[in-house]
Amino acid sequence: MSVYIRELARELGKQGHLVDAYTRVHNPKDRQVYDLGQNTRLIHLKAGNDEAIPKLAVYSYLPDFAHNLENFRKSNGLQYDLIFSHYWLSGWVGKYLQQWWDVPHIIMFHTLGAVKNAISIGEVEPELRVKTERALAQNCHHIIAATEQEKENLIVHYGSSPE
Repeated sequence: MSVYIRELARELGKQGHLVDAYTRVHNPKDRQVYDLGQNTRLIHLKAGNDEAIPKLAVYSYLPDFAHNLENFRKSNGLQYDLIFSHYWLSGWVGKYLQQWWDVPHIIMFHTLGAVKNAISIGEVEPELRVKTERALAQNCHHIIAATEQEKENLIVHYGSSPE
């Protein structure tokens, strides 16, 4: 879990919102549920094996992760008012769940694969990532762009609405 997501969740919890942040199990010794602060929890769910795997390999486990999240939600009598995603992989899961739950899906991209490819930073991002980000940028209820440049990149590279 990134520092940004942890602190955002904690701040929302302090303001009275109930926040559950879901992540894939990385260590089988981890507890399933951790309290992160007032009204805020981190919940580990199984998706594939418990070993560290490359980010792109996680993609094949996303349907399992979404189903495990839905099973956890149902077995604990939980209901959510919205979904917030913060990366293309979690965005895919968020869109999947949004279709089941009929709640708004809000996304904030951590980075944009098409932009990284355009400016040649590091390894080339796979087309799967760019295609998934494009679909999310065009279909999520709301996108949070941290800067005007990110907003412009979303419009130019992904066809997002300027609104």
